[in-house]
Amino acid sequence: MIRSTFRLTPGIGAWLESRLWDAGVHSWADLPGGALPAVGPKVGARLREAVARAGEALAAGDAEALARMLPRAERWRLYSAFAGDAGFLDIETDGTDRITAIGLLDRDGPRVLLAGRDLGEFPRLASRWKLLATFNGQAFDVPVLRRAFPGWTPPLAHVDLCHLWRRLGHAGGLKALELAEGLHRPPHLAGLSGLDAIRLWRAWQAGDEAALRLLAEYNLHDAVHLRTLMDRGYNRMLARLRLPAAPVRVAEPGDFRYDLSKALQVL
Repeated sequence: MIRSTFRLTPGIGAWLESRLWDAGVHSWADLPGGALPAVGPKVGARLREAVARAGEALAAGDAEALARMLPRAERWRLYSAFAGDAGFLDIETDGTDRITAIGLLDRDGPRVLLAGRDLGEFPRLASRWKLLATFNGQAFDVPVLRRAFPGWTPPLAHVDLCHLWRRLGHAGGLKALELAEGLHRPPHLAGLSGLDAIRLWRAWQAGDEAALRLLAEYNLHDAVHLRTLMDRGYNRMLARLRLPAAPVRVAEPGDFRYDLSKALQVL
């Protein structure tokens, strides 16, 4: 998809980009040597220069440079190119800014970090991510994480699935989206919410060992479901744009069942 993206410079918005696609310019390689359809010479020159820089950044695996060239709402287009270096995360707190759990999924599988145990590992683990996927992370998870870890800078290539799925017609929260998409949790996790995560943390502090495992399992399912929702959301945006770009393989929650069990066994 990123090679089919022309919104890389001022002057090229959604309408001009679609005109280029309609004229058969489906990728950077299709840019003609002469005049560009529907694009004036000055904007065309800027576009050619931008495409050249984008090609160099893509070849170098520089997601940050590409993200700087794209409007924030269009950074989802980077996903297929950087899925292997993506991190999916969801945090829980104690009702304040204090983080109790960070559920994450990346190329090494699912993992939960817990306050008082290994929460401090987060900046090191997250430093290798070139793309970040969250749900409402722009408003909640990322600001809280930046206050907790002042030295950590999130990837500029951040896809907030709350906003992406709103473009696809979903107006509710993560749990409502999971239900709409048929993503089910084990029966003992059904109906749990962020408020329950606060309750479970307090219960563990009061001596309930089982509460910590339940909190971790709940948090890990959030992170794993984000991967499926990112894959599906990306593919549906491709279909909406009607481009001949290849869809990504959709990872389903069952793909991570064994790794989820391993992550919980260490608690």
